[in-house]
Amino acid sequence: MKKSNSVSFSSELFRFLITGVICAAADFLTTSLFLMILKTAPITIQSALSLLAGFIVGVILNYLLSTYWVFKGKQKENVTKSVKFIILFVIFSAIAYGLSYGTYELCRIVFDSTMNANINSISIDYLLQFNFWGYFVFWLFVLAFFLKTLIGLVWNYFTRKYILYKNRNNNNPA
Repeated sequence: MKKSNSVSFSSELFRFLITGVICAAADFLTTSLFLMILKTAPITIQSALSLLAGFIVGVILNYLLSTYWVFKGKQKENVTKSVKFIILFVIFSAIAYGLSYGTYELCRIVFDSTMNANINSISIDYLLQFNFWGYFVFWLFVLAFFLKTLIGLVWNYFTRKYILYKNRNNNNPA
């Protein structure tokens, strides 16, 4: 029985990580695109709106993949489609966004003040003209993006597993 539970946990964690990679890729591309579009806006507006756009795309994908693939069968379908559940999902995701945004902004400020590197200056064209050892600021952006994603990933996994998708027989999501 324990072996079955550990296999189940491993496959659930694997599905969650795959979901995280898919959502992070969508978030990354959306954030990069919006940074390029908002190049002339003040730097804090660039960060806030670009990360928010990526967050929105990521939350929609994450809800769909979490509900129909990662935690499928952990919670009754009528519960996962309820307004209360979706609101809680968005609230927990918004907290993850706040943690992620704070991490990104901290990295941006540290990189700017210590290395004079503006990670918001990257754009989609760096991806299109990819050179592995190329642009230093691009790799700082990737590092900041990775750290912000890791913080959000940990928060999201625990809130989804232990609060939202906790029990199949539970009629209340929280």
